[in-house]
Amino acid sequence: METTNYCVIAGSSILFLVGCLVHLSENDTFSLETIKKFRRLVYFLVAETVIDCIFFLLESYQISKIILYVIKGGELILNPFLAFLVFEIFYEKKMNRRSETMGKIRKIMLLVIMANGIMQIAAIFKGSVFYIDENGTYQRGPLVYVYVVLLLISIFALLCGVYIFSSRTQSTMGATLLTFTAILVLSIILKNYFPNRNYDFLCLSVSLPFLLLYYSHVILRVDPLTKLLNRQVYSSLIKKVDYSTIFIMIDVDDFKLINDTYGHECGDRTLKQIAHAIYKAYSKYAYCFRIGGDEFCAILKPDVFEKLIEKTPYCDVYSMAENFMTRLDEEINAQTEAGEAEIYLSYGISQGYGIFYSEADYPDDKERMPLDKVIKLADERMYHNKELYKKEHPEPSEVKESESERARVLYEPAVPTLIDDEKS
Repeated sequence: METTNYCVIAGSSILFLVGCLVHLSENDTFSLETIKKFRRLVYFLVAETVIDCIFFLLESYQISKIILYVIKGGELILNPFLAFLVFEIFYEKKMNRRSETMGKIRKIMLLVIMANGIMQIAAIFKGSVFYIDENGTYQRGPLVYVYVVLLLISIFALLCGVYIFSSRTQSTMGATLLTFTAILVLSIILKNYFPNRNYDFLCLSVSLPFLLLYYSHVILRVDPLTKLLNRQVYSSLIKKVDYSTIFIMIDVDDFKLINDTYGHECGDRTLKQIAHAIYKAYSKYAYCFRIGGDEFCAILKPDVFEKLIEKTPYCDVYSMAENFMTRLDEEINAQTEAGEAEIYLSYGISQGYGIFYSEADYPDDKERMPLDKVIKLADERMYHNKELYKKEHPEPSEVKESESERARVLYEPAVPTLIDDEKS
């Protein structure tokens, strides 16, 4: 009966994994590289489930202990590699500070894998981590808790990596990610206390759909080029705004000229660099969007309006909005001076803002500006600043060749200008 239950659990686990493979075969949202990474993870889980099942079945026969030690030892050596495969799904190698942090986490996970492998090989015939008793049954050794700690370190490192990825993509599915993590931890607990029941692989198989759901959520919300939130999320959010906030519309000056003169690839790189600056300047306080072409938007998160106005002299909301917009100019100048980008183009960035008051802060509907007019006002201010930029820069700056023979362009951000009173 125990063998039957074990095989049913193993079969159910594999069916979950096959279902994930079917989903991946029909998925046209993920990149081919991401699909390959997910498939690699699924194949690994299937292999581990089969290996564990073979070990369980062989325990019932008079098989040489050496064979059992090799099978179980190989399984324990590979287990921490699972978290690494999940981490690889979220890891992208790029030359920026965030990627450097991800790279360090990746190295830590590799060190954990190596440490576990060395420990398992050194202890395999001493029974320090596990041993096979005289009945040919798997038993835990005194160092099994070291192995569990290494697994937990792998999961913690994985979570750090996913958190970094999530913060960059402004993900909001924390509960789904928490569920995925809880199931991973549960699998370790079940493996430790029920080593001959195969519950751990069932947990891992069940957790995979949560991972797919989480990643799908991120991909569908994010603009693929800039990694900012996309137009669909923007349209959905503005329908739900019921708190006092500031809308900031952002546009790149002379962007058409950049595309026409230097090509769309250069234009795409320009957009990515601008998006990176917008994210660094505003993401702590606001949702950041690319709403089309070279147009971007930032909307203050709930409760941020009150915190910012408390720090503004005389609680002047107009000064607060203008001061807040200078964060982007300062970030662009800082990146220019630090030489962080591979290519710099000669462009200005025009911004405009509109202030929306909630019903609680401004109960008079007749005086309170509707949301659509707030957005329109922000747009008008942004285009007004764009016209000012064109008057100040009638001739686009030429590209200057650097010593490294790469095109380096100076940023010349336009200074935001208030064109009318908020209630006009």
